[in-house]
Amino acid sequence: MNRQPLYVSAVRPTALEEWKRGGSVVASAHVGMATGAGLYFYTSSLFVIPLSEQYGWSRGDIAMGAALGLLGSLTAPLIGRMTDRFGARLIAATSFLLMAAVFAAMSQMPGPYFHFVLLSAVFGIVAPGATGMTFSRAVTGWFERARGQALGIMAAGASIGALLFTPLIAHMIWQYGPEGGLLTLAALAAFVGAPIVLLGLRDRPAAVEGCEDELSRDRDALLPLAVAERPAPANSAKVWASLRSRSFVALALAVFATNIPTSGILTQLEPLLRHNGIERTAPLIAMYSAVVLIARIAIGWLFDRTDARYVAALVTMAAAGGCLMFHSGAPAWMVILAIVCVGLMQGLELDAIAYFVGRHFDREEFGLMFGMLLTISLLGTALGVVGFGMVYDATLSYDLALGLAAGGLAFALIAYLAIPRDAR
Repeated sequence: MNRQPLYVSAVRPTALEEWKRGGSVVASAHVGMATGAGLYFYTSSLFVIPLSEQYGWSRGDIAMGAALGLLGSLTAPLIGRMTDRFGARLIAATSFLLMAAVFAAMSQMPGPYFHFVLLSAVFGIVAPGATGMTFSRAVTGWFERARGQALGIMAAGASIGALLFTPLIAHMIWQYGPEGGLLTLAALAAFVGAPIVLLGLRDRPAAVEGCEDELSRDRDALLPLAVAERPAPANSAKVWASLRSRSFVALALAVFATNIPTSGILTQLEPLLRHNGIERTAPLIAMYSAVVLIARIAIGWLFDRTDARYVAALVTMAAAGGCLMFHSGAPAWMVILAIVCVGLMQGLELDAIAYFVGRHFDREEFGLMFGMLLTISLLGTALGVVGFGMVYDATLSYDLALGLAAGGLAFALIAYLAIPRDAR
């Protein structure tokens, strides 16, 4: 999208200067990712058996209720629009407090299944404000040269949070039942996530674009250059033009096509490994998590140093090969390589959305564009979760699902390459 700045800054900060100014924002966003909506996604499987035993619900009932959370996330574009209007800090902090209230209410459910369904839907409605959609909007405002690296470190918070807090939540469930785990999630959201976001998550002021230090030394000489680009509020015509743009369409197709296989494999990883004759699955699942963590940082670093479209395409091609390596009867070394390839794809997802949205759309539309893409990606997630299980039930094998996943990733590769070169 074209910008019309009133003044153009002659001073572009170095990567080190960007980190000095925006490092605290990345740190708070990292903590937000660790304690936000993603933590419930990573730990939700811990609640399945305890909830089933306590309330008598079937595992299918619990999965169906939790799936409503994905439907509730259709509010992501609206919350993204609110983030553009009111700022990331206010929306994120409010979402954390609302999530804490939902978890606390879940811990006191009287028993009817309807209450679980209703609260799951409410969680889905409020959760997008405590995801990378809001955090990345704040982070991208402070970084230009080191944007990919900053987004990668921010996104790594989700993996760090899962590694740190999953054992704690598992212990609380074992000690106090599902109520203990839910109250732990509520406490992390209310007493860790919300305060850190309020203290450290700052949208960059529109009045200064990289000239803070220079202005303090020579205000008179640099004052005309210090006026930032002042975008007018995005009107409906501009929004529709962005939604019809080649950048948005290509990115939407890419994230939809990649989320189907990554979510399907992630949710079926243990039975998939057992289907291939691997009994000790825990080390390989831990390795998958480690690959995702490393990929989030490394891919962001690469985005800053080369054409991000080619990085995304290369990772997608590797993941397509990884899907095929999971086929029945594959030797152990091939399964390990498959885990690495698919883990790289999982690490790419959030980095890619935030990076390409920041490069191809104006700041005043960032939240809305990200929210639209988040909804599209979640539709892919739902299709992958349901589709992998259904294909296995029909064929008693994952081979067909994996073959279709590889084809989808090949389509996503083409979509990433179709994204226009960033003109800015």
